[in-house]
Amino acid sequence: MVRLSPLMVSACADTRLRRLFVPLLAFVVAGTLPPVAIADSPLDEIVVTATQREQSVRDTPAAAAVVGRDDIEAAAADNVLAAVRETTGVGLVGQSVGGRKTMSLRGMDGKHTLYLVNGLRVINTDDWVGHSDFQYDWTPVDGIERIEVVRGPMSVLYGSDAVGGVVNTITRRPDAEWHGSVRLSARDVRGAGDGDSLGGGLHLSGALSDTLRLAVSATRLQRDALELEEDPGLSEIEGTDLSAGHVLLSWQPMAAHMIDLEHRASNEERERDQVRSGVYYRDTYDIERSQSVATWRADWNGVATQLRAWESDFEVSNSRTNGVAPTRPQSMRERGTDGRVGFAVGDMQYLTVGADLRTETLTNAGLAGGEDDADFRAYYVQNEIALRPDLLLTVGVRRDRHSIFGAETSPRAYLVWHASDAWTLRGGYGEGFRAPTLKQASSNYEGAEGPHTFYGNSDIRPETSKSWEIGVIYASGRFDWEATAFRNKVTDLITTRQFNQIGPRRFYIYDNVNNARIDGIETALRIDLGHGFEASAGAQWLDTEDETTGKPLNGRTDHLLNARLGWRAGQWDAGLRVERMGPQYVSSADRKAPAYNLVHLNAGYAINRHFRVTGGIDNLTDVRLADKSDLFSYAETPRTLRVALHGSF
Repeated sequence: MVRLSPLMVSACADTRLRRLFVPLLAFVVAGTLPPVAIADSPLDEIVVTATQREQSVRDTPAAAAVVGRDDIEAAAADNVLAAVRETTGVGLVGQSVGGRKTMSLRGMDGKHTLYLVNGLRVINTDDWVGHSDFQYDWTPVDGIERIEVVRGPMSVLYGSDAVGGVVNTITRRPDAEWHGSVRLSARDVRGAGDGDSLGGGLHLSGALSDTLRLAVSATRLQRDALELEEDPGLSEIEGTDLSAGHVLLSWQPMAAHMIDLEHRASNEERERDQVRSGVYYRDTYDIERSQSVATWRADWNGVATQLRAWESDFEVSNSRTNGVAPTRPQSMRERGTDGRVGFAVGDMQYLTVGADLRTETLTNAGLAGGEDDADFRAYYVQNEIALRPDLLLTVGVRRDRHSIFGAETSPRAYLVWHASDAWTLRGGYGEGFRAPTLKQASSNYEGAEGPHTFYGNSDIRPETSKSWEIGVIYASGRFDWEATAFRNKVTDLITTRQFNQIGPRRFYIYDNVNNARIDGIETALRIDLGHGFEASAGAQWLDTEDETTGKPLNGRTDHLLNARLGWRAGQWDAGLRVERMGPQYVSSADRKAPAYNLVHLNAGYAINRHFRVTGGIDNLTDVRLADKSDLFSYAETPRTLRVALHGSF
């Protein structure tokens, strides 16, 4: 029998959390469904992000999901957010600019999600580039093999920013045989001004010699800005012109040794029409991203090692027409090395020991001298202990040292019990933290480009979290089902505090002014209906509180629902997808924006083994958020027809 910690028992006993179990019981009743055969279960998908080594979703000491290559193509996703937005536990938070929105895992802010490519962090612009969503386009979508979403704090393995969870984009590795794929796509926004897009991409990989392999990927996307219905001189959703590429050279000099050299880069231009003081103008952002990585992996008779060195660069600049002053340019540069060693200890344990070293440098004219930097140093250890063949305990601890804020310790413990062939129980406790940005931490920072002025604060503290969760998985020949109840307590949330006002200009300082509580339940169900049909559904219910004000957290939905009915037969496939975003609290108005539903259709036909056509209608019922309420801080694209031609060779 599994014994839960007192903290976990306390969390599950909380009155507000118990109220959330009512909808969960509805999914339990689903166990009465008639038996059907099931194949290719999502619970058998392989995840590496949760422990840094391969495990099935069923065995992973965390709540995890995998978005595969087929899922990305079916949704016609052009970036990471579009690919995972229908994943259980993933919500949206508006950014109040150009229709932008960011990802929220389990009701946490977008800044609390750490983004990785092949297990390596990329620069997250959320919170240091105002109102941005620039973290989703670091690698070409045509080169993505799968995306792993791990919900809950993962600071033990990945350090700062992994408070709410981790999203890891895994790129396609080169094969021994040469092969490739190409894609051409188009979207037509019906009944709207502009908003149309053209795109395409390619992937090519193969062997250059017996020991050397190459993979190349590229993506191109041009999407027009969408005119605002009430004023065609303004943009409701900004346009984009994106070019992204990735090159991976993989060399195996000897057995059990692999050296990877890779470089990814993207150039993007965001464009929208705005008005200020009666002056209409074109607002353009130029965004440059690049990352170079050298990785050496080796297996020394059962001792697995990895050593990696990398550098990442992000630059953004702004220009505006008609004499309107632009925002100042800024850039972030990161340099780092990391390494780890994994090995078995006897027959019942697997130990992972690692270290990270990273330096980040921010260039911004609002800083004293125009530049500031910070060093991160960390050491961590993780032990996977098989207490019994059916009972696995994963424990870990990380010690981070920040050159400005000192040391942070992040522990974690998680238990997975395979009670039977069908039933798995799991639960655990973890802590995480997020260091303030260099802007927030600098007493010399001043940002006064917009209508308000913001100041840094040298007394600011890192945000910290404590998280509990308990879950159940059921998988048999009838269906797959999983559910998790969780609680997250976040301390010292960083936000802005107004301290002065002169005329219309308000003056703010970054400060730790909030604590937050998030209780929730997430669940997912998949059923093979036979005759080529498959149904799946996911849901999340949240009860959030800003403990400083007693109000719900801003921009969080009460519930999220998604469902899909798919069909495949011979050369044909089709799908119907439904998303529901529940009411979301808007703090500035002290009321909730209404719920809304989106319906999407997709279909595909394999012309032959080399060519395939896919198409669909997104937002079939043409939902427009601005027509529902003026409280929404983002926009959804109107009804859109899309078509794509896929080739492989």
